[in-house]
This record gives sequence, structure tokens and C-alpha cells, in this order.
Amino acid sequence: DGIATARAHAEKNLQNARAIFESHLQSVFTDAFEKGESVLLSDLATDISDGDHMPPPKAVQGVPFITIGNIAKNTRTIDFSDTFMVSRAYFDGLKANKKPQIGDILYTVTGSFGVPVLVREIRDFCFQRHIGLIRPKADFSSEWLYYLLMSPQVVKQANEGATGTAQKTVSLKVLRGYQVPRIGLPMQLAIVAKLDSLFEETQRLESLYQCKLTALDELKKSLLAQAFSGAL
Repeated sequence: DGIATARAHAEKNLQNARAIFESHLQSVFTDAFEKGESVLLSDLATDISDGDHMPPPKAVQGVPFITIGNIAKNTRTIDFSDTFMVSRAYFDGLKANKKPQIGDILYTVTGSFGVPVLVREIRDFCFQRHIGLIRPKADFSSEWLYYLLMSPQVVKQANEGATGTAQKTVSLKVLRGYQVPRIGLPMQLAIVAKLDSLFEETQRLESLYQCKLTALDELKKSLLAQAFSGAL
């Protein structure tokens, strides 16, 4: 009973840590939407595209090809440990807006849609059509746009615009048509600084509470093993 109670408290604290960040995210962008000019997402980007629609030729070695299964939803990162490869010639033949570069934002558009991933490292890779790519204009912070796509205001538009039955899909037309605020770069950077700090603290708390949950589970297993063996 004590372990169950402690576990419930840890789970609640974990949820609260995430809720605090989500609440602040909504507050920050409510202010941005009120102060900024309402424009389309396409107005903030040089390109909004998706991956190659043709099945890529697999290769033994070459360049990683990312599918939606390689996008970690909870951490909004790319898992490169289990990707298949395409040839360098295939990659070189792709258009520039289908080759991710630092500062681009990948955005899942099918199935687990609405997950943004900020490209932070120099690494050649390409991706399937179930993933979109947003390349911000020079006067827009990639980090700010990343947080904007996470905001409840944009998530709501994604949910309302997604179509399909077996797998919901956000079309490029819907993605390009998201209503977003246009604000100055200084305000963008101020928002990023606040959210970066809060996100780092949230991640620290989530890690702490997750470790507590794991420790409690291990303690329960140990006690049960001792009980069944007659050691208690």
C-alpha cells in the first residue's frame, strides 16, 4: 500500500511538471497571438514541403532515410539507431527542400501527426512523405517556430484540420494555412529564452520523478520476491 501511494504521488508530480510547461506555453503564445499580426505559417517560411512520395531504393550503406517511426513523440527527437539507408546518388538527386539542414523543423503529418522536431546537427538524411519540412525565413527564429508548433493554439488547428479515418493526416495545404502570429525577432528570442529555461527545469523534474517510479517498481519486485521465497 505504501509503494502504491508513493507511486501515485510520483505519477501526479510527473503530470504536474508537464502541465506547468504546457500552461506556460499556452500563456506565452496567447500573448504572441494578441500582439502579433495574424498570418499564415507559409508566410514565415521559405519552404514547406514533405518527403519523397516514391518508395526509396534501399541500400546497404549510404544516407539514413527517416520514417515516422523514427520520430520519438515524447522527446521530439530523431532516433537514428534503426533507420534503413538509401544510396548517396539517390540523396544527391533530391531537391534542396527535401534535404534537412540545421534550423529546419520536421513535422509529422500522418498518424501521430503534429510532432515538431528541430534539426540541430549537421547530418545528411532524408525522410518519407509522412513527415513535413518547414524552413523558416531568415528573420524568424527556428527555436521560436518549434515552440509555436507545440503550442495549444497550433495543436488545435492540427486536430481540426486533420482528415482521414484509419490514419489522420494533416495535408500540406492545411499545414501551410495554419494561422500564426508574426512578431519581431527580439520578442521571439525573449520567448525562446523563457521557454528554454522552463523546459530544462521540466525535463529535470520529469527525469527525477521517472527515476522514482522506476525505483519504486524495483522495490516492489524485490519485496514480492522476498515474500514468495519466505525471506520476509
